[in-house]
Amino acid sequence: MKSLKQRLKKNEITEWGKYDERLMKAAENGDIEKLTATLKKGTNPTKLDLEGHSA
Repeated sequence: MKSLKQRLKKNEITEWGKYDERLMKAAENGDIEKLTATLKKGTNPTKLDLEGHSA
């Protein structure tokens, strides 16, 4: 099993796609419908942005 540090490191080098950005915006705005729709597309909610935040 991977350690948390290894998983975070992997997320740091992963590039963001359009659905990742949409997920973050929906989370910031509290838009549950958009969050659900974006997650159904296979978006990873634990992926980190450049500031180290996740959705």
